[in-house]
Amino acid sequence: MKENYVYPIKIHKDEDGTLLITFPNFPEHMTQADTEEDAVRAAQEVLALCITSNEDAGIGNPPPLEESRIPLDEGEKLIYVHLWMPYFRYTQKVVYVKKTLTIPKWLDDLAKKQNLNFSGVLVKGLKEALGIIDPR
Repeated sequence: MKENYVYPIKIHKDEDGTLLITFPNFPEHMTQADTEEDAVRAAQEVLALCITSNEDAGIGNPPPLEESRIPLDEGEKLIYVHLWMPYFRYTQKVVYVKKTLTIPKWLDDLAKKQNLNFSGVLVKGLKEALGIIDPR
């Protein structure tokens, strides 16, 4: 797995001062930030998700587009963002914790008969209760 990537991003300041960030190599994604420093961090997070998603799917990541092949609209700025993937892979790693809970015996019996994964059902139920949508 490749450890270092450098990709171009385009930054455009909106009328209200918000910085809109687009990704020439990953045009289906965009994000926003309030400052250029925050824009770089936000862009790194989006790019890291794109890269790890491609890796998980067995898809190669595209080479960075050359500056001459990236059209800029008025007011847009092109900068290059560096990603050191070991850091981002570590921060994206999901850590699980053990929880002990009590449920009625009849419910336990029914769930076992259906071969339900208790952890999976609990995670799904917690996400639903919290309004979290699983992207996978």
